[in-house]
Amino acid sequence: MSSDSEPMELKEARAEYFARWEAVQIFKAHELAAMTEERARQIMQWLGAPEGWRERSDWSGLVEQQAIFHKGWRA
Repeated sequence: MSSDSEPMELKEARAEYFARWEAVQIFKAHELAAMTEERARQIMQWLGAPEGWRERSDWSGLVEQQAIFHKGWRA
């Protein structure tokens, strides 16, 4: 990816970027390995996952999708 025609400043910046990227990946791996089930549950709740699918005998799938869409549109 790098060539001899690149300025030294660009090569140094690229090397620094990749070193930082690698450090972040290592940090993320350590955090994930140390994460407890409870902490994972807290994070999932914080993310605000969409409502689960409701099975209703009086609604078709399209009507259900439209209701969910309009609920989100008004919010």
